[in-house]
Amino acid sequence: MHQDSKTRELSGLGWLFLISMLTHIAGMIAVSFLPQKGIIIPVEVNLVFSEISILVPSVIFILIRNYDFRRDLGFRPIKAGTVLMCILLTCFLTPVASFVNLLSQLFVSNTMAQNSDSLTGGSNMMVLFLGALYGPFCEELLFRGIFCNRYEKYLGPMRAGLVSALFFALAHMNLNQAAYAFVLGVIFAVVNKAGNSIYPSLIIHICINASNIIVLFAITKFADALGGKNAIAAAAEKARLSDALYYMIGVTLVGAVICTAIAIPCIVWISKHENNFEGLRDMFVNRHRSAGWLTIPAALAIFIVLFLMFGFKPVINLVKGV
Repeated sequence: MHQDSKTRELSGLGWLFLISMLTHIAGMIAVSFLPQKGIIIPVEVNLVFSEISILVPSVIFILIRNYDFRRDLGFRPIKAGTVLMCILLTCFLTPVASFVNLLSQLFVSNTMAQNSDSLTGGSNMMVLFLGALYGPFCEELLFRGIFCNRYEKYLGPMRAGLVSALFFALAHMNLNQAAYAFVLGVIFAVVNKAGNSIYPSLIIHICINASNIIVLFAITKFADALGGKNAIAAAAEKARLSDALYYMIGVTLVGAVICTAIAIPCIVWISKHENNFEGLRDMFVNRHRSAGWLTIPAALAIFIVLFLMFGFKPVINLVKGV
């Protein structure tokens, strides 16, 4: 591959991540600022605009680079058996995500619980559609379709999976969601490699989001009994600050270990069913030459997001410790 073409694409990917994060941050600021001016934003509108910051830059980048959806972004058809296996695989990945979610709560609050009232303040069907279909499509298009597939050309499949998972985690802009998003991002890259397509991660992402939203709706039904508005957030925070959190971490750890042991052969089965076992094996066995993926715009985006997540406090604590 021509060196100039490689440099341009790697730089372009860094700029895409930076622009996506800046537009996402601008949207978050607007959403938090407008209510102070008496402008109430419906949850449905909030969900739409939260993903537009990802979707619009992605579409523009795809058009500029003239990517082919099937060849360059991984939108290759998969077999019916693979679809069913991905749905089953969701059941085995959920305990893994739950364990990391609880583990992160040793340090921060449960973000979804804190936002439970706003998420359930609109039409349930519309929130389910936006959160379980629209959101996963936008995110998979950017993080697996563009980042994972395009970085793979220069970094190899494993490093590309790690970089795309890092970007996916940082896009959530809070430690709680970033922790399990990174783990899921790595798994999504592996499953997609097994299926030689972006559809496996899209299916699993949809199933995970849908189940989480449905569970949240169910819990909300009992919110009045728990104390009304903000009851879910209060209950989650009380559990986080008690010994119950350690018991839940222990239980989910056991479940995560067992389910991971089951998930691995499922992923191998997908690779064989899609006639791509050698592709999956290549991800873990072979060494690939790696280019410098951390371009200036990518590094700037990472710095901005980390600063918004943690600020100066960790630096100050580090200096005091020294």
